[in-house]
Amino acid sequence: MTAQLADATAIVEAKPLRRDAKVNLDRIIVAAREVFATHGYDASMEQIASAAKVGVGTLYRRFPTKADLFSAVADAATDRTRQIAREVLAEVPATDGVFEFIRRCIDTPGCWRATTSRRPWSGEGADRALGKLMPVIAKIVKAGQDAGNVRADLAATDVLVTMMSVRSIRDLCDGDAPSTSRRFLELALDGLRPSSTAPSVPPMTTKQLGKVLTEH
Repeated sequence: MTAQLADATAIVEAKPLRRDAKVNLDRIIVAAREVFATHGYDASMEQIASAAKVGVGTLYRRFPTKADLFSAVADAATDRTRQIAREVLAEVPATDGVFEFIRRCIDTPGCWRATTSRRPWSGEGADRALGKLMPVIAKIVKAGQDAGNVRADLAATDVLVTMMSVRSIRDLCDGDAPSTSRRFLELALDGLRPSSTAPSVPPMTTKQLGKVLTEH
């Protein structure tokens, strides 16, 4: 199984799937991520079925609406991000943990472009996702602060907002001005280092971030 297909196995199943059904699910999640990344949320279910090499009926049986599929892709991305955080905690010195975590997440394929049309979750989906992510990201931030290489007022939500900002700039600018987002990333990372000047406003709360990521 490729790394991309392994990402998709994070979708939690109510009961074990037959092997062929599991293969189809993996292909659908990976294909949907790539199609959403290219065409945004306006991409059709037919386009996604074609990219996944499954029948459109198979796609609709698994995901009755495009919103259901988008949420499943977002859930897989959440688990992938949490795995990256765990790897960073295990492999990377605390002095560079926050910066390496953000770089690895930005370099991982995603479908942020689709969020300009629709937020990824409905109901309590965003709360569940943030419940998985925030504790492990907070550990990375705290380790960097204890090591003296991350500003003392940095919050875990600041890390996620930084990633969202870089991805948005990549989608908006890199097609016409390649590497613009990479420059912005380095500028943003520099802003996370210790500073004698504190921001004039507090960080976004987890509850506020959950609202940002929830379709109303």
